[in-house]
Amino acid sequence: MAAPLSVITQWLKKTYPRPAVDPEWLEGCYSWIVEELQLDPSRDMKTILENVDTQLLESDFADSMRSGSGIPPNAIGADETMVIKGPILVEVVEIMEVGQSAYSLLQVHESRVEYQKQAQIRTASGDPEEHKPMPKFPRSMLQLRLSDGQHVITAVEHKSLPGIELGETPLGFKVSCRFN
Repeated sequence: MAAPLSVITQWLKKTYPRPAVDPEWLEGCYSWIVEELQLDPSRDMKTILENVDTQLLESDFADSMRSGSGIPPNAIGADETMVIKGPILVEVVEIMEVGQSAYSLLQVHESRVEYQKQAQIRTASGDPEEHKPMPKFPRSMLQLRLSDGQHVITAVEHKSLPGIELGETPLGFKVSCRFN
């Protein structure tokens, strides 16, 4: 069997072609997984790969990705719209609804704050009262700031991305972008 790190590196290159995972981060991640979960690479490689994948997708790309291996340098600060060939794994660092008025977004935000206050009161008092769902932000078009760990670019939805929702999707959420 090939050395465990080379197997993991090949799997990562196939699964996430860009950006490249930082070798030092990968070595530390691998060592931690093997020691913490007491795994044997000769029989537990599938479990090791699943755990490396989980750790990578939960990591901050500034720590886990090799600098300069993701978003092409000519896309940074470009004056005009450009198509970037993918796939590139990026993390969402900012989400903004640009198709709705600031006033309507503010109203929903205030409703969500009030909802959270009321939920805390119900929880503290042990009130089993049925509660309404959390108000959702209106959805039209999202503007996203995406990072490969070094560079940040701005992207706008061409079609609605059902997995990304203002107020629900956590920052740091990972997306494999095809950009075309």
